[in-house]
Amino acid sequence: MTDGSLSRRALVMGSAALTATAFNPPAFAADRRNGARERTIYTHYRDMGPFPVKVANPLSFRIQEQSKDLLVRVTYPDPSAPSRGETFPAILFSHGGGASKDLYVRLADHWAPHGYVVILPTHFDSASLNYKIGSQDPFKYVSGRIGDLKFLLDHLGEVAEQTPALTGRLDAARIAVGGHSVGVLAALALAGLRLKDARGRAVDFTDKRVRAIVSINGIGPLPMAGDDWSAVKLPVFAAGGTNDPGTATGGGLASWRWRLSPYLLTTGPDRYAVSIAGGDHDFGGLIAHDGETSKGDADGLVAVSALSTAFLDKELSNNSDARHLLQEGDIAALTQQHAFLESQIG
Repeated sequence: MTDGSLSRRALVMGSAALTATAFNPPAFAADRRNGARERTIYTHYRDMGPFPVKVANPLSFRIQEQSKDLLVRVTYPDPSAPSRGETFPAILFSHGGGASKDLYVRLADHWAPHGYVVILPTHFDSASLNYKIGSQDPFKYVSGRIGDLKFLLDHLGEVAEQTPALTGRLDAARIAVGGHSVGVLAALALAGLRLKDARGRAVDFTDKRVRAIVSINGIGPLPMAGDDWSAVKLPVFAAGGTNDPGTATGGGLASWRWRLSPYLLTTGPDRYAVSIAGGDHDFGGLIAHDGETSKGDADGLVAVSALSTAFLDKELSNNSDARHLLQEGDIAALTQQHAFLESQIG
């Protein structure tokens, strides 16, 4: 997807004073001290969760409006494992441009052991489906992804039925939607961000079933999305790396803070932003890519995985430990100055 020119607001965010690598940690970070409770909670979320994990891959669904079946990967807690008999919340995750359902295993394998059903579709624009970049206009490109997510929301029961032992254990009342890169735009649209079609008409894709948004190295203002994101009032978790600049403008690249726009520009009561010092767009190839990489930022990905899990627990399960960590923990100290947390609490 071509990002195109930015709005005035985005240009301000990408001014010369904010380079792609410059990073000033939140001023309050050094003022906090972690006690045993904060460290214990962070360790819980940093480590693998208590549930063994199963994977159903691929599941296949026919969408009438598309010529190809929708292929889906589901990573989920083993319902037969000892538990309190609870149902599991879910996160639907939209991959980055050209990627696929199978290139985010590290995220899925962290969320699922902590009790989440992770539903990853392969959108029609995936390179694995021989999609040619630029063959559709941007609005159709994104609205197709939104259609996939809405289809899955409409058919969560069928997803569970095709996933061994998950029938009756997927909680359709506790749903988050997330994405990486351009996938975040589809998630934000479900949360209330109106998108402009080719004629400049605003289209509303809001879905009231979504309760929280997870943005991994996401996007900022674009011609299709504008710069007024005040209609997005859901809780948001946004992660970005200081070596991941925003889209190109006439004056150069926007600041890496452009990637935190889901935190900066929305108006929900509980918003969190995690900045990874030195982080890039795909954690050195650990997501959105096949195979291993010698440049992988494992520490950065672990921090984002841990804190996003805490966010999900807070928003979908009202977990008091998760709330305490996000509001009281010195994340910089807990991550050896690798991750820095900002928040806007309503």
